[in-house]
Amino acid sequence: MNDRSTATPTDPFAPVRAPPRGRSVLVVLAVLAAVVAAIGGLAPIAGPIGMVLGLVAHLKGSRFGMPATVLAGVATLVGFTVAMLLR
Repeated sequence: MNDRSTATPTDPFAPVRAPPRGRSVLVVLAVLAAVVAAIGGLAPIAGPIGMVLGLVAHLKGSRFGMPATVLAGVATLVGFTVAMLLR
């Protein structure tokens, strides 16, 4: 018998299933930017950067991307509030 007749056909153009890469690094960077925004005094710069990094991680499939985005947004508000109170 021929071995090819029993083999299942595979599509050479089918997409390869691979886990997304770099999503956890983006979440860590987003949380780090949130911490810098809250206590580092760089809320206008680090806050939006953290939010963008969190959104990109969320779009890449990380389950912690959206919480990191929200954390960066809240940290931005906290950073602005602390800066205004210390003036």
